[in-house]
Amino acid sequence: MMKKIIAVALSLAMLLCAASAMAEVHGKVTLGSLSINGDFTLQCGLPEGYRLVPKSVAPDQIVSQIQSEDPNAPIMQVSVAYDEQYYDVERLNDLNEEELERLEQTYIDDDPEVEITYGETGYGTLLLVARHETETFDFISFFSIYRGYCIEFVLTPSQTAEDKNLTDEQLEICVHFLTDLDFIPTGATVTGEQAIAGRTFITNLSDYDPETNTLTAVVMHPIPLPEAQVESLQAGDTFTDGQLEEVIETIETTEEGDIIINDSIVLVKDDKEYHVYMYEQEYIEPYVELKLEIPDGLRITDNIDRESGELLEEPVTYTVEEFKEMLADENLTPDFATDNVWVAFNVNCEMVSVERVYTPAQ
Repeated sequence: MMKKIIAVALSLAMLLCAASAMAEVHGKVTLGSLSINGDFTLQCGLPEGYRLVPKSVAPDQIVSQIQSEDPNAPIMQVSVAYDEQYYDVERLNDLNEEELERLEQTYIDDDPEVEITYGETGYGTLLLVARHETETFDFISFFSIYRGYCIEFVLTPSQTAEDKNLTDEQLEICVHFLTDLDFIPTGATVTGEQAIAGRTFITNLSDYDPETNTLTAVVMHPIPLPEAQVESLQAGDTFTDGQLEEVIETIETTEEGDIIINDSIVLVKDDKEYHVYMYEQEYIEPYVELKLEIPDGLRITDNIDRESGELLEEPVTYTVEEFKEMLADENLTPDFATDNVWVAFNVNCEMVSVERVYTPAQ
């Protein structure tokens, strides 16, 4: 489904390849720093007469507007957000034809008349270009991927502009901006601090070291799948979700709309994505591994009997010293390295609380 678009947009790809000199002419501003799949900073050179207006900056998302001093000039909006389905994708260039077709389909679902082509920035990064055009209004979306982040840049006419159709000159300004868009890695590996700060995750705790008062924390997470990918599956395909791979022998849809694969994998729909379940538990896999110190004020709650491993009628709380004893107990079953331990982290990525819950499949 590699659509081609009209002459104005076809010239877009050529402009994307020809405009790399802009990076050397303009000074750059920083849109923000991102830090989930490796720390990096997003920078760009602004078109003349435009200014940067940050709307939202967080470790996993940046939203900014590029606005002109001229109220009738087009508005450019940049959105950069982490997407778990692309967690192992370095750039859009790495997607195969089938994966690109699924991506195109998301634009076609929104606008069956959309016209799609591909271009390349001056830094060699592939761009999907989706032009939405009517007799009275244009807008163009530019999409790419960098280290699991989806970058979408949307060019729209100003609400006060008399002509709501984009001109070749306006497109060229946009192209120059995209050519100058630059991701600058810090060279740091994933430490996880920014990724998990202030959040709660299922976390496997092991390898307690009494000399350093530290343990290994493997933070786990689910990887939801987009509905287009799931609803195209059929017998004979290989189902994949992160590291999970299974050849589909049987596939059926229940009355509730869930999809069952090989009688063992259940895909449950939630809005426009599916969550993967196995043995009545959501499938999760390692997100990031950390070496953490056990703080004195850590709260420990346990819903499992320490001796029998059975469910307690009422949860118990342990002191930090009792928790350390349990971590060091090689006979503790189940231990704290199972997928039923919830850890809450504060904004400094320190453990605030640990809760072990009972699951029949533990």
